[in-house]
Amino acid sequence: MTRWVVPALKIAIPLILAFFIGRMIHGSWQQIRSEPWRLDPGLLATSFAFAAAWYLIRPLGWARLIRGFGHQVPYWEIFRIYRKSELSRYVPGGVWQFASRVYLTRRHGVDAPACLAATMLDMVLAALAAMVPGAWLAGSAAVALDDWQKGAILVLPLLASGIVYPRALNAWAEPLARRLKQPYRRLEIGTRQILSIWALYVATWTLLAFAMAFFARALLPDIGGDRLAFVAGCYALAWLAALLTMVSPAGMGIREGVLGLLLGQAVGVGTALTLAVAMRLWIVLMELVWFGVGLAMPRRPGGADS
Repeated sequence: MTRWVVPALKIAIPLILAFFIGRMIHGSWQQIRSEPWRLDPGLLATSFAFAAAWYLIRPLGWARLIRGFGHQVPYWEIFRIYRKSELSRYVPGGVWQFASRVYLTRRHGVDAPACLAATMLDMVLAALAAMVPGAWLAGSAAVALDDWQKGAILVLPLLASGIVYPRALNAWAEPLARRLKQPYRRLEIGTRQILSIWALYVATWTLLAFAMAFFARALLPDIGGDRLAFVAGCYALAWLAALLTMVSPAGMGIREGVLGLLLGQAVGVGTALTLAVAMRLWIVLMELVWFGVGLAMPRRPGGADS
């Protein structure tokens, strides 16, 4: 039963959430229409520029992690692979992001265990990085989360230490790979290097959070000052909550619902949900743009693992 029940739920849950979000927006339509909506091209450009660091630098961190497992892949090949795999998150099933990275990196001589381990490290470091702007900027917004979501966010650093700490990772991953009869290269990165990647992710996450806040302000001029920082922090918290839930492709529906709930403390609920949906569309548009950039970059001959 799980072969079809779990995928069916992963498709049904975003659709159900989208229905309720749409219903709440429809019910608040008069309040939404009363807002001073606009479209500020300058702030949109600022948002895109701030978010560019996230799309350009995060693949650099993943490349460094792959290098820690003994593989060398040119940056633009890593960038292309990263952008393709990120789009595959929208396919129901939850495994396509990982499967696509394994398939695409194999062409460069990267074995599956190294690719999966580097991908897991990358995701955990990104989640830990998101906690910084979330806690710093959102203030008391986290009180609106469910108890289990708040508990998961608090427990995350403790669990993550067994993944991102190189000695701990090698201690459990190597015996597991041996038991599964899979090759395993030890992660040859020091703790200081892991922390430097995490710090890089914190910086880019902060820029991404403010990029989404500037996007919200491009639509609503009232979002400024403390509200701008609040929106940035709420986006980071909503991203974390959707990541930890892991029941819908790319967190669709869940991120928007949580973000609308958090932003509803600063603006009307209908306006908050409208902003949350608009942010999702903006993120998808930017992902498509950077995916196109990856496709346009010339391929380097002989980019296999050295």
